[in-house]
Amino acid sequence: MKALLMALVAAWSLTMPCVASAAAIRGIRPTNEGESTRVVIEVTETTPYRWGLVPADAARGLPARFYVDIDGVRLDPRQKLDLTISDPRVRHVRAGQNTLGSARVVMDLTGPVIPTVFALQSPARIVVDLRGSGVEPSRAPTVVAKQPAPATQRVDGPPPGRALPPPMVAQNPLPPEGPVIVTGKPGATTVKSAAAAIPKARRVRVVIDAGHGGKDPGARGPHGAVEKDITLDIARRLARKLKDRLGFDVTMTRQGDQYVSLGGRKDVANRLDADLFVSVHANAAKNKRSHGIETYYLKNSNDRATLRLANLENGVDMLIGGDVSTDADLSYILSDIIQGQKEADSIRAARHIQDALIGEVKPHYTEVDDLGVKQGPFLVLDGTYMAAVLVETGFVSNASEAKRLTAATYRDALAEGMFEGIQRYFEDDRTALLR
Repeated sequence: MKALLMALVAAWSLTMPCVASAAAIRGIRPTNEGESTRVVIEVTETTPYRWGLVPADAARGLPARFYVDIDGVRLDPRQKLDLTISDPRVRHVRAGQNTLGSARVVMDLTGPVIPTVFALQSPARIVVDLRGSGVEPSRAPTVVAKQPAPATQRVDGPPPGRALPPPMVAQNPLPPEGPVIVTGKPGATTVKSAAAAIPKARRVRVVIDAGHGGKDPGARGPHGAVEKDITLDIARRLARKLKDRLGFDVTMTRQGDQYVSLGGRKDVANRLDADLFVSVHANAAKNKRSHGIETYYLKNSNDRATLRLANLENGVDMLIGGDVSTDADLSYILSDIIQGQKEADSIRAARHIQDALIGEVKPHYTEVDDLGVKQGPFLVLDGTYMAAVLVETGFVSNASEAKRLTAATYRDALAEGMFEGIQRYFEDDRTALLR
């Protein structure tokens, strides 16, 4: 069995070359060049990249941000690539795993800049020069958060006898609104006009999963409380809020009372390359007095209550074997490989959603218990490529809470709390996607 398991893992890795043979970021070095600020991103090998600008959002207190997306890069979670600097143009530089096969380096800006981006070799690195509009530097940047030294010696220029390649300069300043996407490979950069680039800057994608459905009703309780009906209504309300108020691209895994396998649900999110997956559920327990709200992210757990809940939410799929691997160890190994890079984002999303939910309903309803953020082996989260959480909105087995869950006003309050949490997650300075 062990030999078979290892063979399957090896075979799976061949279908994911970006995981097995990924490049890495060795370090990030910001320096003040007088009239411009230079940020050197040291990589282990040359790789395609893109860059663009996210305008400042005064209403949300977010600065303008310049970013570089580097293909084929997997970040080491142990490596700290997060710098706060004192500079007239850049105040913060950080890196995050943007997708399974690309990393994003982000620079918080203090004002308008004219960017120049080019790649160099020996050693491989991407150089970002940001020239400010009439901003005079006061002093060289001071690094506050130090990074570990790279394994190889850093070289600031080309080796003797090799001419420095000419930089690829953007001829015009970036427009005041809308991202300008620039794609490039070492030695060549293509600058797209603002009109051509803006439509390619996609909106945030969120997949909302209404738990259970069809032949899988989920938990049942008094007052006609059926989990599949409760979750569908909350999911619809949440989707409308995200679309109407934030302009997000939102997809629901089911639109009505139909059965969708757990594998089918996460496949929707993976196929769309979603930025966040939220599965909405309602709880049940043998103890009819149990009540409260809790939010989960994917992780193996030995806690008996969590395992009981996971079996409940895995529902019909667990009974018919629709999404359960013939070798449970393989399922968790593959999930850990894929989800490991996004675990920090999942935890962050879970905390924002849990805090916002409690903040929204607790002031208006009695006996709302904050059960916190937890980890659990939920199949619907297993194998997702993005930040993914499962929200237990209450206990249908509790008579009082079941009555609330069947009321439209309470379900709307729950959707509002989840909306607030999702908004906070994407506004969080540490979230990789928009930073």
